[in-house]
Order: sequence, then C-alpha cells, then structure tokens
Amino acid sequence: MQDLLWQLKDIDSFTVYTTAAFAAVVFWFIREIAGSPLLALFAVPFLMASGILAPLVFQSQMITLAYDKDTNVAATTGIGVLTALVALVVAKWLWTVLKERRVRNTRIVPAARTTRSTR
Repeated sequence: MQDLLWQLKDIDSFTVYTTAAFAAVVFWFIREIAGSPLLALFAVPFLMASGILAPLVFQSQMITLAYDKDTNVAATTGIGVLTALVALVVAKWLWTVLKERRVRNTRIVPAARTTRSTR
C-alpha cells in the first residue's frame, strides 16, 4: 500500500490532464447519448481513478505500449478510462437484469371480488 502512495506522489500533470480529457469525453457520452446525467456524474470519480492508476499498473507490470513517454501515458490512461467505462456498463446492465428478475418474480395479489349492493 505504501508503494502505491509513493507512486501516486510522482504522477505528472500530463497524466492528470489526459485522464481529465478522457473522463470529460466519457462524461459527455453518458450524459448526452445514454441520457443519464446522474450516472455520468456518478461515473466521473471512477473514470478519473482508473485513468490515473492505469499507467501505474502498466509501469509496475513493466508493460510498455510505446517508446515515447507521452504516447505511452496517453495510451494507458485511455485504456484505464475505457476499462472503467466497460465496468460501469456491465454493472449497470447487471443491476437492470437483477431488478427485472425481482419484478418478474413478484406475485400480484388478486383483488377481492366485491358484490354489487342492491338498493
């Protein structure tokens, strides 16, 4: 855990700006195209965290996508934000499936028959 904190201390501003740009694009995508502004607002912290942590994970596993440092940072932050987006879509889909199953399994109690009163 302490290694992660030391690595987070050494994050450069280019990583943060690139992640913020990718997160803003995904925020706009969710808000406008999917029509869910609350989900878009809920997703921003996860998108930012995954975009910032992805270069650290790739660096710790010694995975290099490009020899240029800036290109490598842009690619890994893009992969991190895309991974978070896929995870959010899968979680939302599973939540919808579970809610549909719960609604489908509920039993509707029939209304009691009432007789017409004659006057």
